[in-house]
Amino acid sequence: MITTKSKVRRMSAVALVFGLILAGCSNPDGSGPDPGTGGSVDFTSHNTDYSILVRNNTNERLVAFKGELKADALVGGIPAHAQNHGLPNNLTLFNKTEDFPLIILTEAQYNANKSNLSSQRNTPFTRVYVFYNRSGDNKAECDIAEGLGGNNTLQVVNTSNSINVELRINGVAGETLGYAPAGMIYTNLKLQDGDFNIFPVFKRHNTVRDVVETVYPKGTGTNYAWFQPYSFGEGNTSATMSLKDLLQSTTFTSGAAWVYINNQTTSGGIRFVEGTYVHKTASGIENIMSGNPRTFQINMPKVGQKYDDSVVAANWKFGAIGFEVGLQTGENDATPVTSLTIERDKMYTITITGNHNNGTLKAWVSNTTDIPASEIGGSW
Repeated sequence: MITTKSKVRRMSAVALVFGLILAGCSNPDGSGPDPGTGGSVDFTSHNTDYSILVRNNTNERLVAFKGELKADALVGGIPAHAQNHGLPNNLTLFNKTEDFPLIILTEAQYNANKSNLSSQRNTPFTRVYVFYNRSGDNKAECDIAEGLGGNNTLQVVNTSNSINVELRINGVAGETLGYAPAGMIYTNLKLQDGDFNIFPVFKRHNTVRDVVETVYPKGTGTNYAWFQPYSFGEGNTSATMSLKDLLQSTTFTSGAAWVYINNQTTSGGIRFVEGTYVHKTASGIENIMSGNPRTFQINMPKVGQKYDDSVVAANWKFGAIGFEVGLQTGENDATPVTSLTIERDKMYTITITGNHNNGTLKAWVSNTTDIPASEIGGSW
């Protein structure tokens, strides 16, 4: 016979278990389903099957959206100070190769505006440029700068229809303060008190060449990267940065070189291999067919907060899988090229001829030119 007290104890135990299930399984550091939003935002780090890698240098827990602020564009959450945080790979959102702004709200903004997310369109916590490669590894980490989240406002005016601008601090390879996309004239950033040296960096997917360009303006006196200092605090709470007015007469440089592969063989597709690494275009293409040249981007190493001027390439090989050949000095000079200095803003044409089936493949640098000026920068 079960007594009334026994029934009460059993019901209490069931209620406790049921309550634990409803509470989810958030970890003490805030990872796991978000307790503040009833489990609707995934704050866990997806270390293998991720869509985007993010580093959050702020004290805020953040909520990320792909392209626009609406419920079905929600990607996931980012804990404060998270590094190498892998956002969920929602196959509905990430079903093709493309670039887009990742729009970031604080958790507080999200919770307060769930029913009207579009109200935060002009005042998100920040935006970050993302290029997602559906068939690639997507290992590039998006940085979110720690100076965000204050009571001061920097209004960025971008009247260009083609130039997407990242605003980085302390250098062109520094942390991302925000993103002013083409076609959106006004972008407001909320900043903390302090000094900010802001470097504009232009990002876009060049669909013709299938490379993701990183371009920035340079000063007229030397090749230093152009920047503008701003200061907030002590009564100075707002400033405006009009990109066209500041930059339309400057020249530009890139953080990369281009390798243009011209397959003139008679034996099908070839690959561009560096050691064991197979180079791919931005959208994941690795085989270069005869008569269909491909452009590959060689990013310059980051040195501090800038990009280096050159990189030494070694062990480059070209050809069908298993039959790749190294570079030779010239079309009629078979002397091997053991290393090659690749300079930024240069385009290196590599021609490959012959047939791997009869052992006549050869590859050489047939031309070196500047990257066309029309493809550096953009139009206002």
